[in-house]
Amino acid sequence: MSRTLVVRGKHVIRPGSSGPASIHIQDGVIMAIDKFDSAPAGIELVDAGDDVVMPGLVDTHVHLNEPGRTEWEGFHFGTRAAAAGGVTTVIDMPLNSNPPTTTADGLQAKLEAARHQCWVDAGFWGGVVPGNGDQIEPLIADGVFGFKCFLAPSGVDEFPEVTEPDLREVLPVIAGNHSVLLVHAELPGPIAAARRATGSPRSYESYLSSRPRTAENEAIELLIRLSKEFAARVHIVHLSSADAIPALRRARSEGVPITVETCPHYLAFSAEEIPDGATPFKCAPPIREKENRERLWAALAEGVIDFITTDHSPCPESMKRMESGDFFQAWGGITSLQFGLASVWTEAQRRGYSLEQVVEWLATRPARVAGVPRKGAIVEGNDADLVVFRPDAAVSWPQVLHHRHKLTPYDGRPLIGIVERTILRGTTIYDRGEFAVSPSGKILYGLLNRLNKASADEARSVFFRCCGSSKWAALMERRRPHSSLNELLEQAERTWNELSVDDWLEAFRAHPQIGESSTSKWSQEEQAGTRSAEAAVLKELAEANRRYCEQFGFIFIICASGKSGAEMLAALRARLNKDRETELRNAGEQQSLITRLRLLKLVTS
Repeated sequence: MSRTLVVRGKHVIRPGSSGPASIHIQDGVIMAIDKFDSAPAGIELVDAGDDVVMPGLVDTHVHLNEPGRTEWEGFHFGTRAAAAGGVTTVIDMPLNSNPPTTTADGLQAKLEAARHQCWVDAGFWGGVVPGNGDQIEPLIADGVFGFKCFLAPSGVDEFPEVTEPDLREVLPVIAGNHSVLLVHAELPGPIAAARRATGSPRSYESYLSSRPRTAENEAIELLIRLSKEFAARVHIVHLSSADAIPALRRARSEGVPITVETCPHYLAFSAEEIPDGATPFKCAPPIREKENRERLWAALAEGVIDFITTDHSPCPESMKRMESGDFFQAWGGITSLQFGLASVWTEAQRRGYSLEQVVEWLATRPARVAGVPRKGAIVEGNDADLVVFRPDAAVSWPQVLHHRHKLTPYDGRPLIGIVERTILRGTTIYDRGEFAVSPSGKILYGLLNRLNKASADEARSVFFRCCGSSKWAALMERRRPHSSLNELLEQAERTWNELSVDDWLEAFRAHPQIGESSTSKWSQEEQAGTRSAEAAVLKELAEANRRYCEQFGFIFIICASGKSGAEMLAALRARLNKDRETELRNAGEQQSLITRLRLLKLVTS
């Protein structure tokens, strides 16, 4: 049965716009965004009043530790805390569960453990460890969003660190599948050297000295080189050392496909304020000095750091060694999933940053970088994942904490802002301390897996959008499942070359003429170069298109992405000099390239 809901507020945060609005929701999807007073009579209404309505947060770095170490957290407790903190999507890390998500079987064990337990939507990262390169493509096909590895010991034996030769083995596979490698960027050499010079195990200064900035800086320099060499997407998790920022800035200016996250604890705390023996503050890399913290904030505002994740990494309280206060024996990880929004907002507003920027850092950018579709922004067509947030409410934790274990460095820390309500796909899952009757979170998959598991009609529809040939779409649907992105692209080209001329012509007819306005978002993006073309160029394009159609009996097909109007006109003129058979082959090759790019966009966006 269809369900309609309107959520309205005087301050709704949308991309490029904030202010009064009504969000019209049908069956869990945002259908329209209208004026504040546009709710029809009799429709279910959530009125946020003076509170802020923002998109549900997307936390792409959490450790929920199930199966195998459920007593550390588990899906039920972790995602319940997420809902209370305004997080509607989490992506779970591949380690601290046992088995880890380093094989297809390990992923299946995690999927089984997560079912019917998640209060919010959850996806999964795969893991890279020495010797599991043959598992990369199976894990992609089964739905992971990318891969995580450590360059230093992870803290658990079943997830060993990798070396440069290991990275050189897996990066071509990851790059070839347009996936991403997330890296804990600390090299073991500088850590081992520093550890020999440390003092009292209760001293935070001793622990900080044992994880020097050079360990991060040198690891990041290595990753920049490898990302550039293999044209592979690399993502630096939990950046702590601000000394690495100049190298990252240079790499990004050179087009190296590297992205970066940092965490609330690096932005909120400083080494100077951590007492000796205060092991709840232990994490790796460590919380550094105040001057380092302020440089992280500046890099975040500049865009060198892309977004913020919690790196929620809980454990039983006994593992924090509170009795001895031994930083070297205590587990390294901070319980923080419920505090991320309030912590970041508290510190951001002190520095003059806006709530709109916080939403970008905690929702929009993580969804975009991780490739989580329909999340992270209040726009038509996205899932209706919403948070009602009171930004001026003063709170001091602990209030009611929903993590399994309550030990946290945020204990007693005054924060600003409280989540009043969390809505997941149009359903309220948290409301002023009360939860829904039962969990309703879904498992999220990478898009290749979603394409493989879609119904026949859905898959044919998606394939048809990529090509425009009914025969090609039907064959691609029947030839599922596709085991990897490379196999999908190879199959797409083989299938295209099997088609008849009539099938090709059907695909050609699905395109607008170059320079013609189109209702297709993809066509508009592909032909973006014509929007800035001079009127004379557009006029010549129209005339040359007419001549081309008369001469060959089909429209001019060109992969227009990245080409200016003048470049497309020059290509059109040159191809008017060809015979029909040659031009049919040219058009077929261009259509195959367009289809390839659309499939890539579909699976990797």
